[in-house]
Amino acid sequence: MDRDLIQNACRISKIAGTKEITFLNVIKEFNMPDAVLKEFPDLMDKALEERRTELQELVTKHFDCDVPTKTVVFQGSISKEILKYANDEKSDLIIFGKKKTTDSVLSTRVARRSPCNLLLIPPGHKLKFDNIFIPVDFSDYSSLSLDTTLMLTENTSSKIYLQNVYQVPSSYRYSGKSHKEFADIMKGHAMKDLEILIKKVDAKQQELIPVTSLDKDGRVMDLVLKEANKQKVDLIVMGAKGRTITSALFIGSKAERMIRVNDNLPLMIIRKKGAIAGVLESLLDLS
Repeated sequence: MDRDLIQNACRISKIAGTKEITFLNVIKEFNMPDAVLKEFPDLMDKALEERRTELQELVTKHFDCDVPTKTVVFQGSISKEILKYANDEKSDLIIFGKKKTTDSVLSTRVARRSPCNLLLIPPGHKLKFDNIFIPVDFSDYSSLSLDTTLMLTENTSSKIYLQNVYQVPSSYRYSGKSHKEFADIMKGHAMKDLEILIKKVDAKQQELIPVTSLDKDGRVMDLVLKEANKQKVDLIVMGAKGRTITSALFIGSKAERMIRVNDNLPLMIIRKKGAIAGVLESLLDLS
C-alpha cells in the first residue's frame, strides 16, 4: 500500500504541477504506564526516528519524480494528525489509501473534515487519467468537480463522463403520461441540461461525454458506481458540500455512500478551499 501511494503521488504530480509533496505517517497513540516511561524516557523518540528512516527509504526507492519531498512522522490519532497537518500546511490535496469497503470509517472521518481535496486510492491501483467519471446534479458542487477536473487534465486528452441520474416523480400520473413516457421526458431534459453544461465549459483536449441513468429505487450512488465500472473509468470525481460553515462540516450523504460502497476505483472528493476555515481547529480539539 505504501509503495502504491508513493508511486501514485508521483503520477499525479506530473500532471498537477506539484511544488512539494509531504509523506506523512502516524504511529497510533497508546497508553504507557508512567513507570515504563520513567524507565525508558526515549522510547517513543527512538520509535519515531526509526519510522522516519523507514519512510524515507521507501520514498527514496519508489518516488521517481523531480518534485521536492519531505517525510514527517507523528504519534497520535491518525485522522487528527493528518487533518491538522494538512490544515497547518495549507495543503491542496490529501492522498489516502483505502483498503476495502469495511475499512471506510477512517476514510469517511478524514473526508468529512478535510480542509482540502481528498483522493482515496484502493491498493494495487495505478492512477491514470484517461477516463474520468463525474456525477452531475447541476449544483455548485458538481460544477466545482468539473472545473477542477478540466484544470487537472488540461494537457491531456482525457475522456470525461458526465452522468446525471434522473427520477420520475410520483405525481407523473397526473400528467396523463405512462411511467415510461414520463421517464423519456425526464431523460430528454437531463440530456439537454448536460449538453448545455458541456457547451459552457472550456474543454481543451478533453472529450466530454454525457450519460443519463434512471433511478428507480433511490440508490443513486449505486447507479453511479455501476455506470463508472461499465465505462471502465480510472477515477471518480465528486464535490463536497462547503458553501457555509454548517454545511462545511459534511461532505454529503451521496459522497459518504460512495466512500462506503466503492472499493475498486480511485475517488477524488473536491472541496472548495477555505470552506471550513475557522472551524477545523475546534473540531480537532473535540475529536
